Amino acid sequence: MNNTRPLRIALLANAVFSATCGLLMLAKPVFTGILLGVQAPLLLRLLGFGLLLFAVDLIHQSTRSRLVTWRALYASVGDFLWVITSLVGLLLFSNLLSLTGVEMVLIVAGVVLVFGCWQIWGIDRAHRAKNQALYRHCLIVRTEAPAAAMWDAIERMGDIQNYMPSLVRSEILDSKLPGVGAVRRCTDKSDRCWAEECIEFEPGHSFTMRFAAEAPDFPFPASTMLGGWKVMSVGTGSEVMIWWELAPKPRFLAPILLPILAFSADRDFVRVIRRMANDSLEQKQHGARLAMHFC
Repeated sequence: MNNTRPLRIALLANAVFSATCGLLMLAKPVFTGILLGVQAPLLLRLLGFGLLLFAVDLIHQSTRSRLVTWRALYASVGDFLWVITSLVGLLLFSNLLSLTGVEMVLIVAGVVLVFGCWQIWGIDRAHRAKNQALYRHCLIVRTEAPAAAMWDAIERMGDIQNYMPSLVRSEILDSKLPGVGAVRRCTDKSDRCWAEECIEFEPGHSFTMRFAAEAPDFPFPASTMLGGWKVMSVGTGSEVMIWWELAPKPRFLAPILLPILAFSADRDFVRVIRRMANDSLEQKQHGARLAMHFC
């Protein structure tokens, strides 16, 4: 991700505010009840404890080396639910609160709404690509398999179905060899089908695919979409980077669509790479056994 600073600041600010409110409710429930005009110390303590847990989660999110935007998205959803619940509560039970209590509930709801919107904007910034018209998600996975062995598995573009259970078929059209101009067609278990054309290919290192997003039956919410794989040698093992850049459709939903894509990619492609690494290591060990056998 290019710029995670706005999102990190938003999450930390939200954490400080949530922790302050939580500590007040937990340590001074009677005082808080007097301000609100309602005496329910046990309920206020429970609410305060929940806010402290929420603050701890926000701090954990904001201080991670790799920011996970789908977690920031659910934090914003929690903020928006707080605002809605506060407004509904005032409509139904405002007569139970003092005038000061009503004002406090409205002020807190307004602050929480600001945090929720701030985080949504931060998510948008975090996923923006260098080309501001596109959004990006990138995943890097460390493996014990040598880079050359991992490339052998990744280069076989048409065999991706062997590592991704959600696919029922993957193939290179017209029996072309992997390289620029090769088109891979994939079909998943939901019978969704799409095509990807290789537009850049660096043997032993990386390739870039252009998704045929202009197709009328393209199954992903994007008007433009690119993706790529890159293998890097790290010690005796390797790192595999997978990335996507896309123009979401509709664009204003980018802060929602990108975290969902990120969640799905982080869940599925980590497993894909691990399967590739295990397969590569098994083939290497098998080759070593054969070499020993024929020596």
